[in-house]
Amino acid sequence: SVASANRAAAVAASPGGTLTVGTESLFADAIWEEHKDDLSTKSKLLSESELHDFVEVRSVQLIADELTESLLYQQAMLRLDTRVTEIIERQVDAEIRKVVTAKHGGIQRRYEKELESKGQSLHELRKKLRREFLVSGYLEVEIKPKVAEPTRADLLAAYEENVARMRKPARRSMSLIDVRISEFLPHGVNEPSREQWAAARADAHARIRTAQIMIQDGSDFADVARNYSHGLQAVDGGRWGWITASGVRERFVPAVKALESLKGGQVSNVVETDGAFFLVRCDEFDPGYEPDFESVQPELADRHFRIQFNHQIAVYVEELRRKAGISTADLERFHAAVVEAAYKQIRES
Repeated sequence: SVASANRAAAVAASPGGTLTVGTESLFADAIWEEHKDDLSTKSKLLSESELHDFVEVRSVQLIADELTESLLYQQAMLRLDTRVTEIIERQVDAEIRKVVTAKHGGIQRRYEKELESKGQSLHELRKKLRREFLVSGYLEVEIKPKVAEPTRADLLAAYEENVARMRKPARRSMSLIDVRISEFLPHGVNEPSREQWAAARADAHARIRTAQIMIQDGSDFADVARNYSHGLQAVDGGRWGWITASGVRERFVPAVKALESLKGGQVSNVVETDGAFFLVRCDEFDPGYEPDFESVQPELADRHFRIQFNHQIAVYVEELRRKAGISTADLERFHAAVVEAAYKQIRES
């Protein structure tokens, strides 16, 4: 029986870095194989202590993933029959065809060459895909029926918990003509007199009014911005992109406040501040999204299912691990071997 098979599973970790789980063995040197590029990148970016923490934590995660996959695969194999085998082979063929068509112009040999360049083969890929499809199919049969349909109370609770995450506030994309009074002060004057500042302010106002009249007469806002704005974005036609008041320096807050009253394509009146005059254009208006309970129920139900499904899998795997008799000492020895394998990979990369 499944239970007796699990109880009889011999689990042992050797100093050489092998963890035997039932009929399969996990090898420390292989744990990082599909993650060696990420490991190499982290080794170049992280400090010694940060890399140590990453390797320690990631090793635990990878071992848990491999152990889970092995335990589930062995359970799934106990129910494998000819019909299931045929279904899985069709799934594997379809998955490979999808990649070959999408990324390799429908030519399988190109895909094979890409795999070979990574030290893999199509045969190994097919074997990996068979395991994945077998396990996922097994979970659909074994775990899915255990997940109860959410009640309305469950959905309401999920809505209250997630409504802030689902909400998308309105936003606007801004273009700006920024005419700065300081640009009209006499050269070299850093502390202008009242008269000098008033004269500079009048010149700046005349410039912004000229720009405003040109736009009202049909000139392109971006062209006017390039010629009249003092802002850094003038070369780009004054385009700032998507903007919020909290995301700009204080001197631009009045411009963003004016933006908030505009719809797409509208241009503000002249915005006057202590140091500048602005013309604001709303390039694009996104009204945002305010989720209501009825409309998001399908999303909430799907989220509820995924959470409960994953929880049931975790409970089931923990039961399999307990029945298999995997000891803490075995896992600790294997973890140490996986960590050493990571540093060996780093040294050789």
